[in-house]
Amino acid sequence: MGTESKMERRTQGAKSRQQKINNGTIVFYITGNGLKLARTLKGHFADLKVVKFNSKTFTDKWPTAKNIICIMATGIVVRAVAPLIKDKKIDPAVVVLDEKGRFAISLLCGHLGGANELAKKVAGCLGAEAVITTASDVQGKIALDLWANEKNLYVEDFEKLKKISARIVNGKRIKVKIDGAVNAGVMPEEFIPVASIKEADVIISHRLIKSRALFLRPKSLCVGIGCNRGTSIEEIGKSLKGVFIKGKLSYHSVRGLATIDIKRDEEGLIEFARENGFIIDFFTKDELNKAISAYHIKGSEAVKAATGAAAVAAPAAILSAKKVCGNIRLIKPKVKRGNVTLAIAEAKFTL
Repeated sequence: MGTESKMERRTQGAKSRQQKINNGTIVFYITGNGLKLARTLKGHFADLKVVKFNSKTFTDKWPTAKNIICIMATGIVVRAVAPLIKDKKIDPAVVVLDEKGRFAISLLCGHLGGANELAKKVAGCLGAEAVITTASDVQGKIALDLWANEKNLYVEDFEKLKKISARIVNGKRIKVKIDGAVNAGVMPEEFIPVASIKEADVIISHRLIKSRALFLRPKSLCVGIGCNRGTSIEEIGKSLKGVFIKGKLSYHSVRGLATIDIKRDEEGLIEFARENGFIIDFFTKDELNKAISAYHIKGSEAVKAATGAAAVAAPAAILSAKKVCGNIRLIKPKVKRGNVTLAIAEAKFTL
């Protein structure tokens, strides 16, 4: 799959996740007893909305719901969700609850979507029993997708993740190569640390490396960016991708962007960040100039005349990385492409 296709999936996923967060948790009910139970749950969920179930309303709410709780028969829910399911990375978590409040069943998106945890929370509120059927939970083994999500690691290939997860469930340990820029900390017992890329089943790294292993990408790269006024979103994207490919760095390891505060209204930059789900750190000219002095960054009189800071991209990348941790490294000091200037700082990532 090409870089553009991966970027498009990332963009769509970021938009969908943000929409779902904004729409919180929806409880669907059918009967009067179901409504009473829904109102009981409402006291435990700050963002919960209670909605009477019908097929059209359910279908309409599905695309933007983060969590769905259905107080009704499981068969009704299965028929309702079947034509709507697309991808576990963006589908809502679905929990089914009987109207007497005895069982909370994690039905869909148990790990990545959080349905298992939602079922446990619902059960805890009602004194019910949470029904979890995912094999890793039943066996008490690590759920690799959930672990990656908790550690803020981007899963590059979900098909490979499924195969490796199946091996874990079947009692096998997996060989994991961890990049030197990542602090491993305490690893799950199912992991065997290895030094060689060739023998690894999983590689945790922000570097582009030739391997058939599953790559988990740490959010460890902070991109400082400067651009001329009116630079298009297309040029910004093309420049950034080009620098990452040439530098053999994974685009999926971008933590966010950083620039000078006078760019808060730079439309192309703001739109680019929004479409890709990137945060932007803004810094004042004084903050940038202090970083320039502290890190001995070569400045420009032309840039200083235009912005008040002798440089933007490199000091912004450094300051953004320092918000993550104190152990940082400027791995791309300055790259100019057309109307865009970029720098990349690496923040030591701790699992």
